[in-house]
Amino acid sequence: MEDAALVRDRLLMAIFVSALVHLIVIFGPVGPAGLSVPRIETREPLEVTVQPASTTRQPSLRLVTGAARESWPTPSASSPRQRAVDGTTEDAPTARYLRDWIVHTETLGNREYPRELIEAGITGRVVVAITLTADGEVVDTRILGGSDHPALQDAARSLVQSAAPYPAVPPEVLQGNDELIVTRTWSFGEGER
Repeated sequence: MEDAALVRDRLLMAIFVSALVHLIVIFGPVGPAGLSVPRIETREPLEVTVQPASTTRQPSLRLVTGAARESWPTPSASSPRQRAVDGTTEDAPTARYLRDWIVHTETLGNREYPRELIEAGITGRVVVAITLTADGEVVDTRILGGSDHPALQDAARSLVQSAAPYPAVPPEVLQGNDELIVTRTWSFGEGER
């Protein structure tokens, strides 16, 4: 997933640079409708330093297959109607929503990856159930299993909140329910298994 996010980010940057070049070509140094734009002259050449990207990999956040169905939270009689998913669905709209949700969460999670976990060398997995409204707002975050390390559990809760609000949940994913429970295993700093 990290490579896909990197490719996406590079593609977005290429599109942005292309749009900027096109604007410069279209409007030129004079600007739109012949308006005169003052020229700024520099006498010293612009110096640009390019540094290679780091070859060492930082620990990453990955969302892997969800918890077993029996560990999913069950709605109480007083709670709204809820649909629980973990990524093992054959339903195309739900699979698409989960894929986009995972990309969104991993991208922001890796950007906000807790420095204290890296410095302490703490890695592990935490199973988390996130309850979302139709608007993508977080209603509840529950730790269902995985590591008992408090720092990992706190990091999972914190990253859930920092990635919010999530994309709105389409009606075809909710299937007539009021809330969606996404159950995923959050892998902190562990390689592919």
